[in-house]
Amino acid sequence: MAGVFSNALEMIKELSTPHALQFLEPIWIGVYKQLQMLQYSLLLIQPLIEDAEERQLTDKAVSFMVAQEARCVNSFSLDHNPLLFKLQLGKKLSNVNERINELIEEMGKFKLRVLENNNKPLKNRPQTYSYVDESPVIFGRDEDKEKLVHMLIRDSFDEKVAVVSIVGMGGLGKTTLAQLVYADERVKNHFKQCIWVCVSNDFDVLKLARGIIHTATGENYDHTNMEVLQKDLRDVLGQERYLLVLDDVWNEDFEKWDALRNMLLDGGEGSRILVTTRNEKCSRLMGAQRHHFLRGLSEESSWVLFEHKAFAVGAPKPLPKLVEIGQQILDKCQGLPLAIEELGSFMHYKSKESEWQAVLENIETWKLQSTQNEIIQELWLSYVDLPTQLKKCFAFCAIFPKDHDIKEEQLIQFWMAQGFIPSQEGTDMEVEGREIFTELIRRSLLQNDCSLQPLEKGRVCKMHGHIHDLAQLVMENECFFPLLKSTAAPKIPIKARHWNLYADENCEKGDCSIIHTVLYCRRDLSVLPKLKLVRVLDLSHTNINELPASIEHLHHLRYLDISYTLIGKLPESICMLVNLQTLKLHDCYKLSEALKALPAGLNQLQNLKTLTQYTVGDDAENNIGQLKSLNPFGELALYNLQKVKNADEARKANLGKQFPVWMGERQQFQYLHRIELSECIECEQLPPLETLPSLAYLSISGMDGIKHIINNSRGNNALQSFPALKELSLYRMMNLEGWCVEEGREANLCLFPCLTEMHITECPKLTTMPSIPTLQELYINQSFCETQISLVSEVRRFFKHLESSQSLSMKSCTDNYKSLKFLDDLTISSCKNFTGVSSQGDSVPPFLKSLEVFECDSMRELPTCPTSLQSLSINRCRGIESLGPEMGHLTSLSKLEVSRCPKLVSLSNGMQALTSLQYLSIEFCQALKSFPEGLQQLLPTLKELELKIKKCPELERLCNPGGDYYDLLSTISDKQIGEEPELESKPEQIIQVPNEISIGAKQALKCIVTDWFLLSAILICAIACFIKFLFNQLDNQNEKEFWYIPPT
Repeated sequence: MAGVFSNALEMIKELSTPHALQFLEPIWIGVYKQLQMLQYSLLLIQPLIEDAEERQLTDKAVSFMVAQEARCVNSFSLDHNPLLFKLQLGKKLSNVNERINELIEEMGKFKLRVLENNNKPLKNRPQTYSYVDESPVIFGRDEDKEKLVHMLIRDSFDEKVAVVSIVGMGGLGKTTLAQLVYADERVKNHFKQCIWVCVSNDFDVLKLARGIIHTATGENYDHTNMEVLQKDLRDVLGQERYLLVLDDVWNEDFEKWDALRNMLLDGGEGSRILVTTRNEKCSRLMGAQRHHFLRGLSEESSWVLFEHKAFAVGAPKPLPKLVEIGQQILDKCQGLPLAIEELGSFMHYKSKESEWQAVLENIETWKLQSTQNEIIQELWLSYVDLPTQLKKCFAFCAIFPKDHDIKEEQLIQFWMAQGFIPSQEGTDMEVEGREIFTELIRRSLLQNDCSLQPLEKGRVCKMHGHIHDLAQLVMENECFFPLLKSTAAPKIPIKARHWNLYADENCEKGDCSIIHTVLYCRRDLSVLPKLKLVRVLDLSHTNINELPASIEHLHHLRYLDISYTLIGKLPESICMLVNLQTLKLHDCYKLSEALKALPAGLNQLQNLKTLTQYTVGDDAENNIGQLKSLNPFGELALYNLQKVKNADEARKANLGKQFPVWMGERQQFQYLHRIELSECIECEQLPPLETLPSLAYLSISGMDGIKHIINNSRGNNALQSFPALKELSLYRMMNLEGWCVEEGREANLCLFPCLTEMHITECPKLTTMPSIPTLQELYINQSFCETQISLVSEVRRFFKHLESSQSLSMKSCTDNYKSLKFLDDLTISSCKNFTGVSSQGDSVPPFLKSLEVFECDSMRELPTCPTSLQSLSINRCRGIESLGPEMGHLTSLSKLEVSRCPKLVSLSNGMQALTSLQYLSIEFCQALKSFPEGLQQLLPTLKELELKIKKCPELERLCNPGGDYYDLLSTISDKQIGEEPELESKPEQIIQVPNEISIGAKQALKCIVTDWFLLSAILICAIACFIKFLFNQLDNQNEKEFWYIPPT
């Protein structure tokens, strides 16, 4: 259903173009009348369809009616023959109009209504409340809860009343997490008032204000006068510190939020508003200073929750086979708590292996067919809330298989080809497409957390499995792709309009005249002439060596990919595809070799935006001037540029609009994804890189003349700088002092709103950092010298505004990292002021999981570490004498490494509590002569421990046979004490070594001669070298001279 009406309206627009008018002039009067009627009907019913789409999940009659409407509009197709086309057009339009009029009458029976923006009723949406029963265990959310409690009661903010948000897709447990935080005793004791209000879709300021007063006082409140209401609300809140939870927010209207916010500002210092929402845009609109992005449960927590629901409490341990099947079922949930609970409860009453196996084999069908499925009902709300334009773009993602890497550039090209992004004068479809892609990420319908390949153009996302189920439900049977390769030929559903044949093409094609998309069509090309309405055609990776001439009849084709094929020449008929927007020719090596591989009339394709290969020729038909009519905003690759004869010829190509100088307008480089600037020594000012809307990767190195990254004195009034940048690398910028030329205006800019990773190396004068709430990984090497930092006020220090960073690596740096409260990984190396002594200010973040310290000679002991620490590594810290007075609280520590610390004389007390320890390595610590008592108690209990003791003479003696610790280690099978053990030698293999050889040489020689294989190899090599030497000498000697080799 998605996109049907937009496609039809786009078709009407195409039939109204000057070219079409000229062609249809003989019959235009009748056609024009029918087109006007059709356009009116479509515009009339399109608003009603939104209501129908919401109701079709539970109302089968409405669902059937919507499908009929879609089938009616999609049935419009015409013959390729120009005469038949003209004859058919009027009759076809008349038939469609008649059928739509019938459907309009039927729609009246269902009492459909127009839904206004931001007022879409979310049917049966239950009111939430603050109470949570903590007697059953809430699995896997302890760390999330602690972080949020920390944000609410300990973090400092710039505003008296600050907003904190929980963001995530439906079913993740945002409300449950908020309930846990709300019920926490620390929260209750910190705030004078705690108020819970369920917002849902109806962000009515009057109702919400009344709801806050009612919840706070416990009394009914019916005033509707806003003046009275706002005074009463301020009186209720008073000047006390309060916590207000706004649960399930969908609002995108800033004016509504601002009106409510102004009534909430009289609270006491430290008041907090906790918001839960599926939409990151809502969170940012409300000015949240902390965004907690909720993720799925871990595998371990998922299984514990599933086991709790699926198996009776106190029942015998489930059979291993049921556990195996259960884990496979659990994989389908992808960490979504709602799905785990529903499936776990569903399996609770099934005890037979056959029943569990049946559920596993039919789980996809069960998820899609069960409209009472709570998972689908919950996620359906996210779809209903989408604007019309986004609905069709989202639903089309069902064309991809589950867990597929969805590439932004390709998906936008698909949307454009399907007509989902309407073309409007003055706007670029690519820009609109990127905004739609970003919006789907913000609404948690796409997951932007997979690694971005360095050479990829644009972002790469995935779609959660249950969100994919939702997209499939919306598309019904419009998308088809075989699940597995098989010899049996799967039958394509009659309604399928989008084929993805990535797994198997051995299927019954059926009616091809209604197909709009064909992906991975790799064998049977006889189907091409039948694809009358195809808009997207992917023939990449096929063995074809030519395109059939009949391709000219694919008038609707907008996307054609023939990459990685054996095609040596494109047919002239391809120039008839006047709607073509994207032509991909990657790695068509035969096409590259041909001098006239591209047809002469390519300049007729005025809608072409992406052309991945153009080979410049000598003659007028293939010279670079042929590109003058093209409008390549996506990608253009040119070959054989040596064929360009002069500047005038190049000027005719008119490519300056797409490839301007750096100081050009932002619009000209809006799709640039990656920039690397290096060794521009004389450069003193960077171009306005901060304005590029698609720039995701930036590397600047060896540019000593640069003092600031952004010249905000240029008059750029953009609210965001580097709006899409994800990774920034600054290397050897010896004079870089700050981020903006006018530092006073830094606070008014939103710098790096999407930055997740930053590398800073050899930037000694850089001392400050703007607030970057999205930053997760930070690597600092030989930057921020002490004399420079001492000149900067505390509030502008480098780490002051990086509270959300999760990974930090520091080398030869001096600034204090204590403000980075949410770090998971911390690496400190060559930092001369780091002592580790807590009394001197050295401590680590409260949720740290991994700590590595290298070459910090001033370090005297281990800093106080949190209970969350899982991995600890101390290496080449020559001043450390002890790991600290107490380590017993590190119950999560699984890995401990200590190496090359010559002054280390003791580990720590309380090590008997390190029950999670799985790896212990101590190397080159000669002064360490014993284990603490706690570790001696612990070692016999750690059967799975991997133990390594090396170059610690006294410890090795105690751990080897006869030593005091030998029996303690008897239960540990994976251990190495000292060097790798030598092979035992038989007495007759030992060769006596003369006394005059040194002891060290004796040991080396003994090692050699006790291994006969090694000894033989050495002798063979020695003989070969000697023979070569002999022949070299013979060449240089007189013929009469000779060498004598005595017998052995």
